[in-house]
Amino acid sequence: MEKTVVYNGGLVSVSYEVAEFLESDRRRQAAEERSDRRHLSKSNFETVLPPQKSVNPHQLEDEVIRNLTLEKLREVMAGLSDDERRLIQLYYGDVEWSMEKIGEAFGVSKMAISKRLKKLLANMRSLMET
Repeated sequence: MEKTVVYNGGLVSVSYEVAEFLESDRRRQAAEERSDRRHLSKSNFETVLPPQKSVNPHQLEDEVIRNLTLEKLREVMAGLSDDERRLIQLYYGDVEWSMEKIGEAFGVSKMAISKRLKKLLANMRSLMET
C-alpha cells in the first residue's frame, strides 16, 4: 500500500510505513522548533541569578573597586608600547628578572632600566587616576 507525501517540495509515492515515519519526524521537528522559539524568547527576558548568600556590604564594595581598578589597568596596559609591556612583564611577571638581567636583554645598563621603570610606573599611575 502506497501513500503520496510532500517531500522536499515535491510529491513522492512511498510505502505507508515510510509515510508514517516522515509524518512523525515532521511533527517532532515542528515541536522542537516551537520549543526552541519558546526557550529563546524566554532567555531574552530572564536572568539567572546566583543563589543569594549573605554578603558583607564592605566586601562587595571592595570587590567592585578591585574589578574597576583591574579594568582600568587593562586599558592602561593596552596603551603601552611593546617594549614597555615587555619591561613590566619581565620585572613583575612570573619570571621576575632582576634589573641587571633586564638591562642585558634590552642592551642597556641596570640604572637605565631603573629609570625607565620608574618613569613608566609614574606614567601608569597618572593614567590610572584619570
